Amino acid sequence: MLWLLAGALALVQTGCSSVHADRQEVPELLEPVRKQEDLYEVKRGTIEKKLSGPGIFIPASTKFYSYTKDGRVEQIFVKPGDTVKKGDLLIQLYTSDLEAKIADQRLVVAEAEDNLKNKLATQDPEQIRLAKLNQDVEQMKLEALEQNLRDRSLVADRSGVVTFVDLIQPGSNITAYRDLVGISDPKEMLFMYTSQRNNNELYAINRDMAATVEFNGKVYTGKVIQSPRNAPSSNNIIESDKGNKSLLIQLDQNPPDAVFGSQGELSIVTDRAENVLIIPRVGLRSYQGRSYVRILDGDVRREVDVVKGIETATEVEIRRGLEEGQKIILNN
Repeated sequence: MLWLLAGALALVQTGCSSVHADRQEVPELLEPVRKQEDLYEVKRGTIEKKLSGPGIFIPASTKFYSYTKDGRVEQIFVKPGDTVKKGDLLIQLYTSDLEAKIADQRLVVAEAEDNLKNKLATQDPEQIRLAKLNQDVEQMKLEALEQNLRDRSLVADRSGVVTFVDLIQPGSNITAYRDLVGISDPKEMLFMYTSQRNNNELYAINRDMAATVEFNGKVYTGKVIQSPRNAPSSNNIIESDKGNKSLLIQLDQNPPDAVFGSQGELSIVTDRAENVLIIPRVGLRSYQGRSYVRILDGDVRREVDVVKGIETATEVEIRRGLEEGQKIILNN
């Protein structure tokens, strides 16, 4: 009996120890963190789509100079950027022995004149006629030689800035009617914008569209006079590519401190809408051709299909699907 009592007592003590050993603190339950929504209230306003970028001032027109005969270059007197005046020598070709021929021919003309004077003293009409005819022929030969000498000198017939010089050196052979030098009037300039790639935005630009150019902190107004839509066709690949990627702007007044090559910033409004619904572009979502936004309706998030209009880098016009005052979710 004593042994049974001792065993029962030991069993009770063991059970109590086990109960105390299994007792642990219950973890505190935390409320789930609610994600903060980044919301935007749909508002009305004005949205503009612009084409903008850097460009340079270029000559409005250039007078090109060439020879009417073949020849060999003796000396080049100008380089791009030089300012020249009317009458300045641009290029000189080798004259060979023309100076000596002209000197000899002047002597022949002088002798013909003396011969005519002697014949006049004889009062013989036939001899006078022949002497006069001989003098005229020799004079014409002299004038032809002198013109040939002048033709070997390329001379500016206007003042301006040299904007083009062909890649020639002294000793180079040139052909007739090859453009060698170009001179432009510094007061007549256009502004040219060139895209770095075939930009579809350029084809939305029409002739006479309003444009502005910012230069040295001032804004100058003007209009488009050439775009890819009305650029002249050319068989020259370089010129054709240039016409497909460039815009020419004629300003109402050129900046007084601008020169050829000066850089400015072009801006053309290609589309504009007033009093329309506008949202940030980050709020517009797309999937497989579907355009939609997520709105917060009370505590419920919903997806709403929309029809978009003008798009810029930061904003989108919504033409259908939203109402003013609704709140769209910008974050995910």
